[in-house]
Amino acid sequence: MKYYLVAIMVALIIIAHVFLWLSDMEPGLILTFTILNAIGWSIVFLPILFIDRWLDAIKRRNNSDHDNLT
Repeated sequence: MKYYLVAIMVALIIIAHVFLWLSDMEPGLILTFTILNAIGWSIVFLPILFIDRWLDAIKRRNNSDHDNLT
């Protein structure tokens, strides 16, 4: 389920960038907005990705520790 949400979010971001690049704004301004947007979404998504991987590692460790106790 979480992969579908991420895929939908990425698709919407890509569609928004396509419409941004097709607009009649100056190319320098479009590039500036694209770079700012990429930095902003990186600030949002990278911590979520790292926390998700960290939690998966903890779950795997806890499952293997539980198996060793019996």
